[in-house]
Amino acid sequence: MNTTPQASQPTPRELVRREQRRQALRSVAIWILGPTLLATIYYAVITPPQYETDTTFTIRGAQPSSTGLLAGLGVAPTTGITTDPRLVVNYLISPASIAELKARFGFDQAFSHFSLDPFAYLSPNSSIEWTTWFWNNHMKATYDTTSGDVNVQVFAYSPQESLRLAQGVLAAAKSVEDVLNKEVQQGSLNLAIAQVASTKKDYDAATKAITALQGNVNTLTISTQAAEAVTLVGQIDTQLATLKVSQAAVQASFNPNAPQAKSIQSQIANLESQRAAEIAQAKAAPGSSQAEHDVAVQAALLDYQFAQKNYFAAESALVAAQPQNQNQSFVVAYIPPVMAEASDYWKRFLNVVAVALASGLLLGAGSLAYSVIKDHLQ
Repeated sequence: MNTTPQASQPTPRELVRREQRRQALRSVAIWILGPTLLATIYYAVITPPQYETDTTFTIRGAQPSSTGLLAGLGVAPTTGITTDPRLVVNYLISPASIAELKARFGFDQAFSHFSLDPFAYLSPNSSIEWTTWFWNNHMKATYDTTSGDVNVQVFAYSPQESLRLAQGVLAAAKSVEDVLNKEVQQGSLNLAIAQVASTKKDYDAATKAITALQGNVNTLTISTQAAEAVTLVGQIDTQLATLKVSQAAVQASFNPNAPQAKSIQSQIANLESQRAAEIAQAKAAPGSSQAEHDVAVQAALLDYQFAQKNYFAAESALVAAQPQNQNQSFVVAYIPPVMAEASDYWKRFLNVVAVALASGLLLGAGSLAYSVIKDHLQ
C-alpha cells in the first residue's frame, strides 16, 4: 500500500516572514499606491486642465536714459533701479487689479464654470480675501531686478480666457503707471507753484528793502568772500528747488516714514542748514571797521541777491515741473500675450510621480523610525 507524502508544515520562522511580507504589501498598498491612485484620479478626472499665457513687459521713459518715473525729477532710486516695476507688481497682486479685471475682462466668467474641484471654482460672490488668494494662485507676477522686466503668467481653463486675462493684466499695469505719472506730475506742479509764490514774496521784500536804503548802492562793491557766498547759495537754492519738487514724487509713491522719503528730507535739511551758514558768514564779511550804513546796505544787497537767485531757481523748477517737460514713463510689452495651444493635462501627471516618490520616502522614514522605537522598547 502506497502512501502519499504529506506537505511539510511551515516553520514558525517562515510564518513570521510571510506575515511580514503581507504587512509590507499592505503598507505599500495603503501608503504608496493609495495616494498615487488618488492623485491620478484627481489630475485625470476631477481638476480641469489649465492653459498658460505669458507676457513680459518693462517700464521705459520718454528718454532712453530714463530709469523710471522718479528719475525725470532728479530722484535717484536708493537701490540703483527703478521703483516703478515694484509698484506695478504690488498693484497686480492686490484686490484693486481684480476690480479692474472684473469690470473689463470677464474675470468672473473665467473662473465661475462648474468643476468637481472646489479649488478650481470661484463664485462671483466670494469674499475679496478669498478672491485675491485664488487670483494669486492663477497669476504669477515676478520682477527681475537685473533686467528690470516684469514677467506675468496667467492660468485659466480655456485658451481664450487665459489670453483675455493676460491682456487685462497688461492693461491694468498700463493704467496704474498712468495714474502714477499723473499723481507725480500734479504733485510736482503744485509744489513748484507754491515754491515760486513763496520765493517771489521774499524777492519782493528784499527788493523793497534795498531800494529803501539811502545812499548810492551801485557804488558799493561786495567783497570777494561775499561774492563767492552768493554764488554758492545760488547753487544751493537750485538744488533745494529740485529736491523740493522731487519730494512730491516721493510722497506720491512711498510712505512718509519710508527710507526714500527720509533721505529726501535729510538732504533738504542739510542744504537749508548749509545755506543759512553761508548767508550768515557772507553778512559778517564786511567787518566792524566799515561804516554802519555800508554794513546795512551790503547785508540788504546780499539778501536781495540771495532772494533773486532762489526765485529764479524756483521759476526754473516750475518750468521743469510742467507735464510736457517731465519724462513720463510707460509700459512696453516686448513679449505680448498670445493664445495658448496646449494645456497642462499631460504635464501635470509628473505630480503623480512626485506623490509616489514622496509617499515612498515617507513610508521608508516611518518604517525606520518604527523599527528604532520598537528595538529600543524591547
